[in-house]
Amino acid sequence: MQGDKGVLQQTLLIEIEKEREKMIQVAREEGITSDGTLQVSRSIDQLLNELQKVSLTK
Repeated sequence: MQGDKGVLQQTLLIEIEKEREKMIQVAREEGITSDGTLQVSRSIDQLLNELQKVSLTK
């Protein structure tokens, strides 16, 4: 099971990085406080929360 956990963590880290890059692009195009930027930021928050849950499980 530890291998599955590692794969899930890596997958989440990749998704977080993709969303981070997307957020930077949206912020450049729409502004840092735009609805689009905030929406992507919330998506990153959800991914980070999921990563934390996975990391804390045995």
